[in-house]
Amino acid sequence: MLHRNKIDFIRIAKSLNTLLLIGFTLAMLSNTILAGIAWMAYFNKSRTLVPPAISAAFTVSDTAVDDAYLQQMAEYFAFLKLNVTPASVDHQYKQLASYIDEADWHVMQPLLVDEAAMIKKQNISSHFTISTTQVALDERLVKITGTLTKYVGNRPLAPETLSYIIAMNYSHGQLSLKTIKKVPKDVK
Repeated sequence: MLHRNKIDFIRIAKSLNTLLLIGFTLAMLSNTILAGIAWMAYFNKSRTLVPPAISAAFTVSDTAVDDAYLQQMAEYFAFLKLNVTPASVDHQYKQLASYIDEADWHVMQPLLVDEAAMIKKQNISSHFTISTTQVALDERLVKITGTLTKYVGNRPLAPETLSYIIAMNYSHGQLSLKTIKKVPKDVK
């Protein structure tokens, strides 16, 4: 009888070992499949980009953008920088600052803060109407030309035709703003 119990115990232990081996194999197989799915998802990242206003189709990838995207984003940056009032300047410049490239933050952010303080102190409002846009895709530069209309309080100033160069950076699937510079009038 004791011998028979030992044989039954050995049989149960073997069955349990077989079940554990099957369970371990299934767990390893499912882990391998899940790791493969995670690996593919990491290298096939998709992103949804929604510019403030979509006026043309554009294409972006992890390493490149097309000229339509650069143009739309440059026009948005120009809107944030040049269409301001004393009441809206803090909000506009805060949005603009969120796009500033990390390498250029120390230059651009203090300029925006100083300009916002001047706009509020002198009660300046401005409106920029874009007439032409030129894109240099390889350098990620956009030249925007248009008419800037300014008011100091209720007094309108003479409208000016101005051009701005907007320099951008695109790395790791993210667009950032490097600078917005007014083109001197003697440069075409």
